[in-house]
Amino acid sequence: MNLTHIKYLSLFALLVNAAAMLSPIINGGDSITYAALSQHISLSNDWANLMLDGKDWLDKPHMQFWITALSFELLGVSTFAYILPGFLFHIIGGFFTYRLARLFYSREAAWLSVLVYVSVFHLMDSSIEVKAETYLTGFIMGACYYWLRYDAQARLKYLLLGAAFTAGAVMTKGVFTMITITSGLVILWMYQKQWSKLWSMKWWLAFALSLLFTAPEVIALYLQFDAHPEKVVFGQTNVSGIKFFLWDSQFGRFFNAGPIQDTSGGGHPFYFVLVFLWAFLPWVAVFFAAMFAGVRKFAQRSVEENAGFVFLCGAFFVTFSLFSATSFQLDHYTVILFPFAAILCGKYLSDRMQNLHEGRALMIAQVAFTLLLLALAIGLSVHVGYAVVISLIALMVSAMLGYAVMQRQRMRANVLLVFPLFGMLALYAFVVLTSALTFAAYSVAYNANRQLAGKPAAPVYSYNMGIVSRELAVYNTAPVFPAVSPEQLPTSGRYYLLVSEKELTTVASTLAHYEQIGQGDWVVHKTGTFPRFLKLARGEAPLEDIRIFAVN
Repeated sequence: MNLTHIKYLSLFALLVNAAAMLSPIINGGDSITYAALSQHISLSNDWANLMLDGKDWLDKPHMQFWITALSFELLGVSTFAYILPGFLFHIIGGFFTYRLARLFYSREAAWLSVLVYVSVFHLMDSSIEVKAETYLTGFIMGACYYWLRYDAQARLKYLLLGAAFTAGAVMTKGVFTMITITSGLVILWMYQKQWSKLWSMKWWLAFALSLLFTAPEVIALYLQFDAHPEKVVFGQTNVSGIKFFLWDSQFGRFFNAGPIQDTSGGGHPFYFVLVFLWAFLPWVAVFFAAMFAGVRKFAQRSVEENAGFVFLCGAFFVTFSLFSATSFQLDHYTVILFPFAAILCGKYLSDRMQNLHEGRALMIAQVAFTLLLLALAIGLSVHVGYAVVISLIALMVSAMLGYAVMQRQRMRANVLLVFPLFGMLALYAFVVLTSALTFAAYSVAYNANRQLAGKPAAPVYSYNMGIVSRELAVYNTAPVFPAVSPEQLPTSGRYYLLVSEKELTTVASTLAHYEQIGQGDWVVHKTGTFPRFLKLARGEAPLEDIRIFAVN
């Protein structure tokens, strides 16, 4: 399989991934919150304070919200403007995955690394959900690339860009990101017995410059929190935003002892191993084969030949081990490690392409994964019952079969690379299209916005549906406010009220005059378990009777 073929497959996967940006709806709860924070920055022109529902918000650093707010400034507030910068950072991550792979391996290995990167399920999903890890992947891969270049040649360009990407990562997720950025390089120095680099002035300068470039975050936190000890955050005053950024948000979460904790019962040492088995589909078997081959041939190779394997394993496993040891565990944490795993897979696949008649076990595994992914895509499409989804999956399966017939002389390469790719894209297409259709039918915010379209402009209040008010504010140009008690509703003036039927009696007596102008059986909280999502897609649960009133 030539490079042009691999490039087209990568582009095809990226286009399927990008099609999800056309959805008019923001899917996840975290994504809605992040959009609301960014929207406040854009509308208020207040780039220092993170505000949510009118209250000071202290959790994530500012960087991703600054980037999204800039997108809102340029394109207007919309779902597309929210997703676009995150997807661009996904592409940046892929670009530096290629550049980093080329430092160690051939062009074919680098392009195969990109193919793996753009088709890993959790990377594709995260590029559209747009959590902090989406931006973090681009920053971390850029930092790793430029620090490797700086290690080989101490040029000012590499120093400045390495420090800038590192600072971007720190201002996105915190100081722990520096472990992922530096662990591969430090492990490589240890392997090469270059201990003196650990205390070299060259690297202390790089560290100092990286910290200096994080000044915008520190200044913003000082202005919002440290300069205002009277503010109540986490139920107390005298809260330092800088201390939270440097310590509580990092070590507090690691030990699950900070102000934000996981109350589900603590972490499990094998949690992320189980996550990896589905999140890195369809290349899980390839990754394990790459690790086995790398370890088996390690002693036979020179120090220089092992450099790439050592760096990538160091970057992947040090952070993976830290994640596994922490008490605060969420599946999307591992997304930042997948580019390193993709390069390991790309190198292995490049070697395998030279002799496709070896490795029968891997071929069987890839066939099994292909059949599993296709079975899930077809079975779930039929189960949910959306005709357009069934048609799309049927078209993709037909395209794969047609490709197999046309390229039958390359059947082993297809089994190894192409069929698992098609299987993954089919399942991803099911998830994305089903999500869009389901939330278009049952999202409170999306449907309320449609029913309010064309009505006279007035503020909108959502009663005991805070997440709905945040999402509706992204779709609607009118001001949207949450209310948790009747006393928080206006006593004069015209406004619209969203309230569930079961809550109506609580607020009805406080309203002077109201008229129902809309209604629907919708879902307030869209996120949840996958079985819950499938029930929602079938219109079975968990729907609530939501009413829209014009109040005077």
